[in-house]
Amino acid sequence: MLNSVDAGRRLMLRAAVYPLVAVVVLALAFLLVGPKYALGALVSGAAVVAGTVLAAWVGLGGGVQAAGSAMIRMFLGFALKIVLIVAVLAMAFVWWRLPPLALLAAIPVALMFQVLALARR
Repeated sequence: MLNSVDAGRRLMLRAAVYPLVAVVVLALAFLLVGPKYALGALVSGAAVVAGTVLAAWVGLGGGVQAAGSAMIRMFLGFALKIVLIVAVLAMAFVWWRLPPLALLAAIPVALMFQVLALARR
């Protein structure tokens, strides 16, 4: 094994900080359009970041395990991340009536910066 579970956990938490910064910058840009747009970008971007932290906690929180158990935990963490993002988007669309453009723009930005954080060495 080349990496420890703790190194993987640190990498995933770093992958949560980069998207958060990118989403805050995007929200500041949307603030020029209106405060509801900025709030929409923050809400959906925070959902992606919270989903990343949740996936890291579930997927990497079990310590040393057999390969099958570790894969199940990783898939479960990813599934919970997707469920969290979809639930927050549904609430933002239906209840809070936030602008769809801002909600949907923050998700690819956050995911792109998450991938960039994971690819950085």
